[in-house]
Amino acid sequence: MDARRNALCPNGGLAPAPACTAQTSPAKKTFQLEKGERAAALLCLLMGVLYARWMLEPPAVLYQRGQWVLAAVLGCFFVCIELSARLCRIPCRRESWFWAAVFLAQSVGCGLFQNQTLVLFPYLLAHLAAAQWALVRCGGAVALPVGALLPVDLLRGWFGIPFSNFHRLFQALFCGVGHKLPRPKSRGIWWGLLGAVCALPVLGWAFATLVAADAAFQQMAGSLGRWLTGLSLPAFLADFLDPLWLCLELFFACWFYGLFYGSKHLTDKANQMTERRVRDAAEKLRRVPRQTPMVALALLCGLYLVFFLSQIHYLTAGFAGVLPQAYTAAEYARRGFFEMLQIALVNLSVLAAAAKLCRTPLRQSRGLRGLGIALCGANLLFAAIAFSKLWLYISRFGLTSLRVLAGYAITVVALWSALSLVSLVHPFGAVVWGIRLAAVLFCLLCLCNIDALVSATQRRAEQEISAAVSWQQTPAEADDLTYTAA
Repeated sequence: MDARRNALCPNGGLAPAPACTAQTSPAKKTFQLEKGERAAALLCLLMGVLYARWMLEPPAVLYQRGQWVLAAVLGCFFVCIELSARLCRIPCRRESWFWAAVFLAQSVGCGLFQNQTLVLFPYLLAHLAAAQWALVRCGGAVALPVGALLPVDLLRGWFGIPFSNFHRLFQALFCGVGHKLPRPKSRGIWWGLLGAVCALPVLGWAFATLVAADAAFQQMAGSLGRWLTGLSLPAFLADFLDPLWLCLELFFACWFYGLFYGSKHLTDKANQMTERRVRDAAEKLRRVPRQTPMVALALLCGLYLVFFLSQIHYLTAGFAGVLPQAYTAAEYARRGFFEMLQIALVNLSVLAAAAKLCRTPLRQSRGLRGLGIALCGANLLFAAIAFSKLWLYISRFGLTSLRVLAGYAITVVALWSALSLVSLVHPFGAVVWGIRLAAVLFCLLCLCNIDALVSATQRRAEQEISAAVSWQQTPAEADDLTYTAA
């Protein structure tokens, strides 16, 4: 204990040396307004007003040729963030143009075609892509190009960064304003204002007492009240000063500027999350010997092989356009889709766990790499089977919203499985390209008139059912067709 004290205090601990004093915590960094940040705050304030007004009560002109509200709002968001970034001289990264194209394409698709078939997915994903673009454009993304850490970026972009910098808008708008205002020479004026505020309740009580005590004073007070009631603000000014609208506009403005400011200053923090730190933490998890994932992958591949051989007729009936007995087309397609989704999720999760936990990298072991390729091949086979079942259902009864989204999900699973298989043979950024292709495919889906396509296929399916019933089918077959179509 004495040795430790002598090491801390060189003079033996009898009297504290100058260097042995308690270390004080570093002073809190004061807010400093940088060039362009006040103009960015004003732009975000205008963006908050536009977002609150247009999204909640859009002007009628935006509904003349389709629902252009989302395109108009996100277009203004693009201009606001881009101008703010240029005013603050933030370098533009190439990755940001991809995400800008994604959310603008989805919003334009919502304007051209309402696409009620896709439900709220274009609206939601356009907002997610817009937040991701702002993160990348202002330098707040964890890693570039955006890959496996995209969910972390989305959570930070939607909640963490904006709400942790929610007050920055007021700091940027009012920073230094107090130094430019004229100051009274004496503090007596402040004490006088305090007295006036404290006297307000007493004045109210005295006014009510005098009104009740004297009829002439009561008449004069009534005339004054009627005159004040006759004064009214113009309609547009009264609507602008509505407290509810002001709160909503300030909320959205604080969110927009919090996202911009937090992304811009994220590089100033010493403990920020970076791709290198994530990778270093993941390398510490490599403690499992290669025999463990090899046995697990081999058992999975053996199970799939037995399943394919035992259910070959059930699985391949969709390719031949034949519906198995005891199944309706709807049930056959639904089971195939959910089987594919569950198996693909399990296979990709097991493959990712084997790649991150095994001491030997997956590509450096021939056995692990071969079993990983077999798992990806099983995913592709299940995706092909699910698509054949879905196509059999669509060819009989046309498209619906769920069938369109199911087809998109099957395509994405097939693409991710194919990219994973290729990356095991030739390493490349499979996760990055998987995210990009999924986003591009959904943008193409939004830019198509899906509602018209669904209506056309439904009409054709109804005509085919009517024609089939008219050819004197048995009552059981006609009832089965009608039930499945419903």
